[in-house]
Amino acid sequence: MMQRTLGILMALLLALTALGLPTGRSEAAGLQDSDFSCRGVALGASEQELFKAWGEPLFDKAERRQGVTVKVYVYKDHYEAAVDKSGHVVDFVIKNDRYEARGGIRLGATSYWIQKTYGKAERQRIDGMPYYIYTREGHPHDHLLLGVDAQDGYLTSMRITSLPLTDEEAEKRALEDDAEEGALDPRFAEKEIDISALGKAEAPILKEAQP
Repeated sequence: MMQRTLGILMALLLALTALGLPTGRSEAAGLQDSDFSCRGVALGASEQELFKAWGEPLFDKAERRQGVTVKVYVYKDHYEAAVDKSGHVVDFVIKNDRYEARGGIRLGATSYWIQKTYGKAERQRIDGMPYYIYTREGHPHDHLLLGVDAQDGYLTSMRITSLPLTDEEAEKRALEDDAEEGALDPRFAEKEIDISALGKAEAPILKEAQP
């Protein structure tokens, strides 16, 4: 009798697995590298990689976002990708209600489902609007911004960005950029002192002082 019961339970478990129904275990909430990409293009990808994956945009425009000048490529179905002066992707804005991220996350998703997928997070405000903000491990400038309704908490906007979110972050980024560019800045190279002639100068002859 016991063996028969176990056999029935095993059969039910296999059936649930085959149907894709939950079996009491689920993937732990947390971030993945793929959460910082959109439609096959990740933050930091080149302009050429963007065009290869997304095709030609409808049009482009220059904008200043969070203090950074970017070129924004606008695509059909309400997708935007922005590149910085180095030609690398730094910002995705997703306004398509049919776009589905990992775990079935799409516009209208509940706060419960957002945190079940990406992990617990406190709501933070940017320009007065509430967001769940997730930062990529090992990449402190990469953020997943999920805007939510202030009252009901459902997902209203999606953005993936490496642009600074605060004035403090913008100042820190500017200092980092200045430090990187300063070592290679041609203005400093032009001011190098020519010391090639110093080796040709004769050493001065010191005379003994007479008593």
